[in-house]
Amino acid sequence: MTFDPPSDDDDLWNEFNDPETPMARKATILYELGQKEMWNFTSRDPLKYWLPGVEIAREHQLIRQWVEFAEVITREYIKGKTDYEKALEMAEEGLGLIPEFSLDVDDRNSQAHLTWGKAVAYDNLEQSERALTYFTIAYQMYSDVGNDFLSNIIKSAAIHTHIELDEYAEAEQMLVANREFFLEKEDLGRVAYCDMLTVMILIHKEQFQEALALALEVKSVEKQINKPDPGTLRWVAKAYFYVQDFDKAIDHYRQAIKLAAKKHDRDLSELVKANLGLADVFDAQGNKHEAAVARFDAEAINSRLKKPKLDDSSKLLQKVQKHRSEGEYELALQITAEIIQYSSEVGNISLHLRGECERLFTLFEKDDYEGVVNTWEHMPRAALELNDELVIRTKNMVCYCLAKLGRAQESADLSNQVFSDIRFEQDKQEQAYAFENRVEIESDPNEKSKHISYAIERNLEAQNPGRALKITRKFRDKY
Repeated sequence: MTFDPPSDDDDLWNEFNDPETPMARKATILYELGQKEMWNFTSRDPLKYWLPGVEIAREHQLIRQWVEFAEVITREYIKGKTDYEKALEMAEEGLGLIPEFSLDVDDRNSQAHLTWGKAVAYDNLEQSERALTYFTIAYQMYSDVGNDFLSNIIKSAAIHTHIELDEYAEAEQMLVANREFFLEKEDLGRVAYCDMLTVMILIHKEQFQEALALALEVKSVEKQINKPDPGTLRWVAKAYFYVQDFDKAIDHYRQAIKLAAKKHDRDLSELVKANLGLADVFDAQGNKHEAAVARFDAEAINSRLKKPKLDDSSKLLQKVQKHRSEGEYELALQITAEIIQYSSEVGNISLHLRGECERLFTLFEKDDYEGVVNTWEHMPRAALELNDELVIRTKNMVCYCLAKLGRAQESADLSNQVFSDIRFEQDKQEQAYAFENRVEIESDPNEKSKHISYAIERNLEAQNPGRALKITRKFRDKY
């Protein structure tokens, strides 16, 4: 997919909302916005663009873009460590679009990327035999398209999977050439990883002193290149455990836990493994209390690795609406926060959008204009554009709040979007609100008077005479 040079998001949204913009270009805009979102370290959520984008590609049979969305969505599910089943589904969907024996270079690269994604997903689902199958296919695919670097990266993963399957002879056989490749590339980090795979093999062979010495070398290299890894510290700890240096084993397990718990790159899986290893050391020392504490911590963290379920999100949404109608705004906002967090974790863009909109509606009821606008600026607007039920209502509220905050031009621009949207004709009440917003925006008294008349008329058509009367009283003798 080829992109234009980066432009302001507002320009992209204006182009996206233009009815003359072809669907293929709209898909490209969403892809580009997702790529930009990858570098947004405050709210990073590219799926809010990519999931609506893949829907457009599906609906309009934009095959090449569909495949590329499948690639990045698969990768994002895996990076987020939230839903490996969905990563598998997306990878398989993408692979199903590509002719099995395609000679097209882009197709063959995409096949390799998506097959790699399947392998990583199976690996994280602890289905090691399937993972090994797809790692093997993927590294051969990369080799076939001349990408020896990625081929060898995946070979390293395949070697690790052989070790997990207790296939040590196969792992050793592959490891020599794999390490030599990275040594020739002077890639110290990947050479160190190969050496860590050797540590695992040495421990299996009960060559504990040799394993400890090599593990400490790997730790030193990672410090030298400023890429410390909690997994390395855990294997150093394990080697110390096997040579019965329990104090150093405890120290390194705790270092591993501290590093794995870093805020921006927390590794829950490593936290579980390190805590369980720490428990083994305490058991060996006869310290049953500390062992129990470490196991409790491991179990507590492991429960977070198991994806939470909201069996009936509609009930939670109804609770939000009930609390809001009763003026219990903080309770409503608390539930919307839970919905938003959960939907982000599982990649449910539709539920995420609904949660954001319910949050915005609640803040609007509180007259929290800044909160409404802040929510608007961070919500998945591409998904909103595809939601006929929510789009006009949401934009009307934001338009009103922007006007109240003195951001007249932004309010006017959004109002223009509302009036030019074909869905504007579907709801008389939202039409009334849109005309009321125009009264706030317009500076010409004649225009204001005209929009007041339209607002009263639409409220009456919407069977809301009370609102019509309120507007009449509010603007009586003004315009």
